[in-house]
Amino acid sequence: MERKILAATAFVLLTSGVAFLNDASTVQRAAIGGEVTWVIEKGERVEEGDALVKVAALSGGEAAAARAKNRGVVRETMATVGASLKKGDVVAKIGKE
Repeated sequence: MERKILAATAFVLLTSGVAFLNDASTVQRAAIGGEVTWVIEKGERVEEGDALVKVAALSGGEAAAARAKNRGVVRETMATVGASLKKGDVVAKIGKE
């Protein structure tokens, strides 16, 4: 009986570890700072170079503060509209499709 419990526990730990390794998300950081005017939605598919966050530009309009480093699906966003963003802040995580 103890062997079955031990085997079941080992199986659960191993499978959860594999799931963790498969979700290797890429952290995306802001290249410029400013007041956030737009943020991509969680779950959106992106291609390399797509805008993830936009900030108010000094000359008017908007500028992309962060662009996707790779293609994938937006797993998490950390920026919010109206918030102040600094260069280097983590704005999103992108995972494989």
